[in-house]
Amino acid sequence: MKRIDKIYHQLMHNFRNVTLDQLLQVQGHSAKEIAEQLQMERSNVSFELNNLVRAQKAVKIKTFPVRYVPVEIVERIFNMEWNKEKMEVEDLHQLQGNHKRIRRKISTNPLELMIGAKGSLKKAISQAKAAVFYPPHGLHMLLLGPTGSGKSLFANRIYQFAIYSDILKPGAPFITFNCADYYNNPQLLLSQLFGHKKGTFTGADEDKVGLVEQADGGILFMDEIHRLPPEGQEMLFYFIDNGTYNRLGETEHRRTSKVLFICATTENPSSVLLKTFLRRIPMTIHIPSLEERSLKERIELTTFLLGKEAERIKKNLNVHIDVYNALIHSAKFGNVGQLKSNVQLVCAHGFLNHLDKDDVVELTVRDLPDEIKQDWISSSKNIERSKMISEYVNITTIISPIVEDETTKLDDDLSFNLYHLIEEKVKNLNKEGLSKKEINQYILTDIHLHVRSFFKQRTFQNHHLLKFVDDKVIQITKELKEVAEHELNCRFGRKFIYFLSMHIDAFLKRGKQIDVLNEQETDEIRDTHVKEYQVALIFKDKIQEYFRVIVPEIEVIYLTMLIQSIKSLEENKRVGIVVAAHGNSMASSMVEVAIELLGSTPIAAVDMPLTVSPSEIIESLAAKIKQMDEGEGVLMLVDMGSLAMLESKLEEKTGVNIKTISNVTTSMVLDAVRKVNYLNLNLHAIYDSVTKDFIELWDRQPASAGKKKALVSICTTGSGTAKKLEEILTTIVNKASDEPISILTVSSMKLANRIKEIEKEYEILATVGTKDPKINAPHVSLEVLIGGEGEKVIQQAITKGGIPMSDGFTGTNIIVRELCEDSLKKYLVFLNPYHMIDMLLEWLQTIQDELGIILNNTVMIKVIMHTAFAFEREVKQNPIAFSEEEEINGQLEKVYHITERTLHPYEQKLGLKISDDEKLFIAAIFAEELQGQLF
Repeated sequence: MKRIDKIYHQLMHNFRNVTLDQLLQVQGHSAKEIAEQLQMERSNVSFELNNLVRAQKAVKIKTFPVRYVPVEIVERIFNMEWNKEKMEVEDLHQLQGNHKRIRRKISTNPLELMIGAKGSLKKAISQAKAAVFYPPHGLHMLLLGPTGSGKSLFANRIYQFAIYSDILKPGAPFITFNCADYYNNPQLLLSQLFGHKKGTFTGADEDKVGLVEQADGGILFMDEIHRLPPEGQEMLFYFIDNGTYNRLGETEHRRTSKVLFICATTENPSSVLLKTFLRRIPMTIHIPSLEERSLKERIELTTFLLGKEAERIKKNLNVHIDVYNALIHSAKFGNVGQLKSNVQLVCAHGFLNHLDKDDVVELTVRDLPDEIKQDWISSSKNIERSKMISEYVNITTIISPIVEDETTKLDDDLSFNLYHLIEEKVKNLNKEGLSKKEINQYILTDIHLHVRSFFKQRTFQNHHLLKFVDDKVIQITKELKEVAEHELNCRFGRKFIYFLSMHIDAFLKRGKQIDVLNEQETDEIRDTHVKEYQVALIFKDKIQEYFRVIVPEIEVIYLTMLIQSIKSLEENKRVGIVVAAHGNSMASSMVEVAIELLGSTPIAAVDMPLTVSPSEIIESLAAKIKQMDEGEGVLMLVDMGSLAMLESKLEEKTGVNIKTISNVTTSMVLDAVRKVNYLNLNLHAIYDSVTKDFIELWDRQPASAGKKKALVSICTTGSGTAKKLEEILTTIVNKASDEPISILTVSSMKLANRIKEIEKEYEILATVGTKDPKINAPHVSLEVLIGGEGEKVIQQAITKGGIPMSDGFTGTNIIVRELCEDSLKKYLVFLNPYHMIDMLLEWLQTIQDELGIILNNTVMIKVIMHTAFAFEREVKQNPIAFSEEEEINGQLEKVYHITERTLHPYEQKLGLKISDDEKLFIAAIFAEELQGQLF
């Protein structure tokens, strides 16, 4: 996002819900106020605000200091087109009188004010409008969408729109009914809908008015309509057809009511609702999940929810971009509902951590709840995600309170203020003499209980398991669970399905018997766990019949052990597991999946970035091995054979028995965790079992010994950017190594097949470009490469962590030089591009030392290009102006003088002196970077 766009976005945010009275009170926002919100230089903000005025996107209010208001807001409030650049305060008051005579319709449409109205909700809103206007009384609607996607809120907005459009009278009823609340009692459910006559059934002590009667002249919203029994659906569609109904127990009296039905379900309607009922609900509207919404909409939703919390706290929120990143990607299953829950948890954490600050609550990564923080930390896509998010928010974003009205009110807003409770409890616990750490722990536990009581968390979804297990296996496992519960007279949780389905899946894929137990051990299991063994025999028959396979006796023994282990609540000593893999998060990701699917186990991850030395790796592995050992030894799963060679050294260092398996995969980690947790095997038995399960996979792995080495440059088309990458990589290789390393250019569209061909002939040291081929080599994205960090990764991959061949290796200069060179050669007319790059790189090093900052490649490229063209413009005598009316503040003035002083020797070399305004622009870049690094 350009600077001008960020400033306009902030200005619009400030006035999003402003009323006329509020506008008359604040009279706009000054450049200084917006600069503080965005943490930018005031002069830069003022410059862009004046550009917005000239573009007729903002109005300048002539006060002292000058204030600004978005044109869109002025047009909305006064219901008129606006074409003036400036406005006196008196104009505002004069228009106030006219405002009372204006019937406002612009931008007050409740549906159009919804986030996503012009994006993901555009079709849904169009359908809803058509349904409301359809003569004579509108069309009944069915809202489809996952839990938490906002179906209830959308239904409420349809109701508001019907009143706004004069279809419904003001004050018309909007009745909400959740069919699931009475799912197990059809009689009571029908009584709720249609009412009942006194004495109709036990407990019917008086006549009762039903919801259909209460909703007369309005809307009845029926949530979870799939829970409505067939007899209820039949009564409902009879009412829809005829407009008449009876209360339960009535026969002689026909009642009438005019109701518009909005129904909602998370299920496939054709499979859970009667076809005769569905025909009466002609308008089906899909409400998108959070995942289906654009990044921009998810950011707007997060900002809106943060604004609601800011209103409860009565303080501004200063939100770091990493918090946005974590929040947006934390609502994996619960959609907007879970996002709301997570936002409140984060705000509650931040509020507790900043109780001593009166004006603002800062939200940083440390304020994230542990589960959200761990998810954020373990993600390998954070850099890419943050870059995308930065198009819409700043490094830190000021969120102001959103004043509640009918268009912003959320249906399920809490009836209490959580932040008042926190303050009160902190005061009480302080009086009791508890330490700050104890108080925080106590309050945080309370926060989680409060929030989760209002937001239902969805259970783990089977589709995660489907990544590793065939759907047919899951289906038979569900049947086996019912058998086991009946035979053993107990209840099993969802873990039973996970572990048993993975065990059966492994048996079917293995295709052969693996016997790691002797005859004496199997006899002992039969005699000790008689009931479980009988259940396992039933399992055997059903598996054989379902999959048409032979289940050997040893597999029955394993099933017996599995059933007993899941059933037992005793905590036994288990084999520990340590997963070690190169890269920043590969091992952590595999371990995270295993724990999420299969529960807690003694397992730990050791991520090994290329920057970590071998001695540090050994220390990390030794620490984790000691930590995971429960007395039964540790199974080490590693990505490369070289790590397997450390086994004896680690055994000597830790005194722990270790077995190592190379070429680790997520499936292998899952298999090992399952066997550790539920087969109660010793270290050697687990090692043999896992090894035999995956031996065929290893046989297919090609050896890399004796192969030529290569770096792979990947681009969308295989040309263009990749060709430039080839030049950059060639330069890096020449400086880092004297051995032959090929640079191979590949199109990302042909990547899957081409990379396999390359691996047969070459040892791929690293890949660079637009797509990660997911091979056992580091990948550097274009963003990371241009930013400067990627060169170190490539150098490490080439030298295996050693010292590069060239003592003068300066990686960042390679990228900066290569990327600037093409543009300067193309556009500089009077000046030598090669000389300019050398000179400006030298100058940048000087100014970084003077200011005490480190500029990344992106900023360096920006400064070099701007400064080179500033000198060129001086030759043409066509400099650009900084601003015609702004003052220079203290920090910018200081940076300006350093910029001027350090540039002076190079101005003398060129015989050119660039203007003060050009230097101010350059200094502003440094000042903004300096401020960012200070915070």
